[in-house]
Amino acid sequence: MDDTLTFAIYDKAGTYKRQFSGVEATLDLAGNVIPTATFVLDDDDPALGAVLANGARAAVLFRGEQRCRGLIRRKPGTGPNGQVTGHVVGDLRKLWEWQGRPVPSATIDAQTQAYRTYTGPSEAVFKNALAENFARLGVPWVVAPSLGRGSTTRAEFRFHPLADKVLQALTADNLIVTLDYLDGQVIVDTRPARTVPGVFTVATGVPDEFTYDLTGPTATRIIVGGRGEGVERQFVEVRDTVLEADWNDIIEGFVDARNTDEDADITVDGLEALAEGAPKSGLTTTLNETDRFRYGTTYVEGDLVRVRVGPIDRVQPISVSVTETTEDGLVVTPHIGDIEDDTDTILAQQIARLARGARDTGRR
Repeated sequence: MDDTLTFAIYDKAGTYKRQFSGVEATLDLAGNVIPTATFVLDDDDPALGAVLANGARAAVLFRGEQRCRGLIRRKPGTGPNGQVTGHVVGDLRKLWEWQGRPVPSATIDAQTQAYRTYTGPSEAVFKNALAENFARLGVPWVVAPSLGRGSTTRAEFRFHPLADKVLQALTADNLIVTLDYLDGQVIVDTRPARTVPGVFTVATGVPDEFTYDLTGPTATRIIVGGRGEGVERQFVEVRDTVLEADWNDIIEGFVDARNTDEDADITVDGLEALAEGAPKSGLTTTLNETDRFRYGTTYVEGDLVRVRVGPIDRVQPISVSVTETTEDGLVVTPHIGDIEDDTDTILAQQIARLARGARDTGRR
């Protein structure tokens, strides 16, 4: 396998221009997260003309496979006799940039219903929403048929970004979005996350230093408020009696589902809220590559690994960072983790949640 980051440059129409490798570069990959990459070129590099063109795109190849493709969105540079840095954002970004309309098949002045609601397995909801809006946009993106994988969920669109409403359920079901490129088309599909064989402990040499956190439940019963007002409003309650017995605790919560369709099963909203409020056992660690744990051979981003360290024994998804520098050569760093102690990260997550709430409110 080729242990270097290789960049293939295309123009805005998808026509191949040239490729290069052996430069300072980075690549960051995680399941159902927009991939990003960077590369640095001298300002007299022969590839610079293709890189600086409006709409230029790059595919990133590593260990024999294309790992992401996307727009070279930023190109800051210095001079004279300086360098240009290309910042690549993967095409998964389109799921945040394209919206789901209430009536995808109609013009903007003929949106005759408040919401477009999709119900079913998370894979089917994801693919149906994408297919209808790809057709509306007239883009060369094709959705592979659904195999009906995932738990039952519901997504309601009123000019929301597609990713806002469909990716969370998909990720919870360990289904990873894939993009393949064939004859000018982008083929969107999902794959189940694979679990790396074995259990990794400190003795295996795979986990490095780690931190962990154990948190109790924040909800054991959820009341869901559906359509109607006052005494006419519909209510259902969803309980996790096993969790209540295990912790000898009752914690009630409320979910507003008044904007659902008249015949919608609003227990889905309660089950999702219970999942969010379930006990958490967080683990964050950097992993070391070994012969039995190697990117592109035994795992890729979004796959799962079981780690047993301290009091934690759990399965978590893997993300990976690849860096290539003249000083250190190529370094592959796998990560697992869901503990966010960094203030900036916590603030960013809070802002993202507020933004999703604002989008819901602003589109009603």
